[in-house]
Amino acid sequence: MKRYLLSLAVSLFLIPGLSYSQCNTTDATGCSCKAVGSTDCDLLPDMKAAEAPLLVTGNNGVIEFSQTGNGADDGRLRISVSTPNIGHGPLEIRSTTTYVCGTDTFIGTAPTICANGSAPKILINQRIYHKNGNAMSFYDHPAGTMTYHPSHGHMHIDDWALFTLRKEDTTQADPLLWPVVGDGSKLAFCLMDYGTCTYYSGHCRDDNNNNLLNGDFPNWGLGGGNYNCSPVVQGISSGYTDIYYQYLDGMWIDIPPGTCNGDYHIVAQIDPNNNFLEENDNNNIIVVPFTLTQQSSAASASISYTGSTVVCNNSPITLTANVGNTYSWSNGATTQSITVTNAGTYDVTVDSDCGIGTSQPLTITSLNATAPTANGATILYPGTANVTATGSSTGDIKWYDAVTGGNLLGSGASWTTPMVSNTTTFYAEDVESITGATSYSPPHDNAFGNGANHTSTQRYLTFDVSSPMILESVKVYSGAATSRTIELRDAQDNVLQSKTVTVPMGEHRVSLNFNINAGTDYRLGTSAATPPDFFRNDNGVNYPYSVSGLVDITGSSAGGAYYYFYYDWEVKEQDIECASTRVPATVVVQNPTSINTIDYNSLVSIFPNPSTGLVNVSIESNNIETLMINVYDVTGREVLDLENSQNLNTNYSKTFNLNNLESGFYAMRLTINGKSVTRNISIQ
Repeated sequence: MKRYLLSLAVSLFLIPGLSYSQCNTTDATGCSCKAVGSTDCDLLPDMKAAEAPLLVTGNNGVIEFSQTGNGADDGRLRISVSTPNIGHGPLEIRSTTTYVCGTDTFIGTAPTICANGSAPKILINQRIYHKNGNAMSFYDHPAGTMTYHPSHGHMHIDDWALFTLRKEDTTQADPLLWPVVGDGSKLAFCLMDYGTCTYYSGHCRDDNNNNLLNGDFPNWGLGGGNYNCSPVVQGISSGYTDIYYQYLDGMWIDIPPGTCNGDYHIVAQIDPNNNFLEENDNNNIIVVPFTLTQQSSAASASISYTGSTVVCNNSPITLTANVGNTYSWSNGATTQSITVTNAGTYDVTVDSDCGIGTSQPLTITSLNATAPTANGATILYPGTANVTATGSSTGDIKWYDAVTGGNLLGSGASWTTPMVSNTTTFYAEDVESITGATSYSPPHDNAFGNGANHTSTQRYLTFDVSSPMILESVKVYSGAATSRTIELRDAQDNVLQSKTVTVPMGEHRVSLNFNINAGTDYRLGTSAATPPDFFRNDNGVNYPYSVSGLVDITGSSAGGAYYYFYYDWEVKEQDIECASTRVPATVVVQNPTSINTIDYNSLVSIFPNPSTGLVNVSIESNNIETLMINVYDVTGREVLDLENSQNLNTNYSKTFNLNNLESGFYAMRLTINGKSVTRNISIQ
């Protein structure tokens, strides 16, 4: 709100005659086209990033912070960015009534929160004004999304700017191809007329670096000069600029630990996704030299990666060294990043402005899953069937209905299918897994600095998650025995997960088991209904507190001097599963037209043969109306009548004891539904 009031005051002071202009959004009489002499044209904006605030150090410019001692600002390069419109038309953004949550679309009313806990996005249009003689018209152009903040009552345009700190590569003319030292966010901005180009002299410059003042714009003020953080219309008028100063949320670039002091470049890119129509799309990048002086002077090298160092079946993983001048990897590569597909141990030597340093070895492990051997089944009529698969001794067999993707149907080396009416193929894969490692994040207790128990429900810790993890438990120091509700929230304070626990007085570990995806600016606090009365430190705090590659506790709701409530975080990496390729197991459904057409010979199994006396007989048919089993000697004399049954509706399996027979050869006849199957057996 302060930004709005300031810009409005500036606008009223500098443009008293604006309402009498002959060039406005309803009257094109006094408007000029970019092409000299033309009277029929789109009046487009031309957005730039201003160099001026990036050349200033201090509150209205750039501030560099060292890696320690600055609380949440540790390792940050805070920057101020001005985005002037030097075009012939306004940049005007209008909201629609279409809201998006992931792949879900809502028309009319925005949900308070998306199912995944994020704030809904709203589709926006850029309004383009068109001059045709003295007549002014307009059309709307789709221009991406904005994020609606119910608690703020306004919207921020998504992906408006991208900030990076880079090391110049003299072989590359495009600064976007220079090595990235540190990243900022693709920030969402509230677009508004913060001030005029005359008031902020030096911010508005043409492509030849000439300073532009109000009188240099033929359509100065087109748009009205009063755009603000409205939930309906935002924008930047011709000859105006919008400014986000370094002290506002998100206005920083992260400088990685180990970065050397020396010469770098701040690269600011406006509209990186080219969502907006402009007079010139080729002037949206500004490159400003900046010398780091608060960072490390010691040579170092490190390797970063995304995800886990355990890969599936030698799948590729990219390893990246910290920025330097030259690189020498243990596998002989000389680029900053390498992609490896083989398990092994890797290190890198980096020659930087700090000197020469070698990283700690990084071991990549491959978890290999081999395709199992699968066996199908044959059934007489529609029904279920038993299929089997054999995999490794450490794997887990899973069954699907498709060779890739599809639905998980069951698991186990032996699995009973659902009902099948026709011949159907199922697919088995062998899954190898590794249980995720458990670590504990500092601070491990409250034995640092001073502090006291605190009851405010408005206080919380902020943290970033690099890879999906489980926050299994935290340690608290309670002033009373009572029930509390601990909440995991997103950056908009929406509750993602919560757990109500009974906490005794004193030190106690609280089980949470929150599954958390990779993301930034999470919050861990307590419900407004349950004041914590937990201990918190008010000095001796030194953010960030981290488990490498997993979580960084970055600050608190009260700033970097306070640490609230939750100590010795027990965090667990997600379990890693690697699946083999899938193999088929086909269930053949014979569906005979009559019982008499069935060849039962293939359905009968008699084993072992030869036998010492015990003989197993099985028939793979679930539609046996009549069954007789008889045994005959070599003269054809019946010596045993083993079975005479009817209406057997499951597969038949029985073990017979033939120990009373003398050693020798016999014939076993099975009469199934009136059809005979004879097998010779040997009794030893």
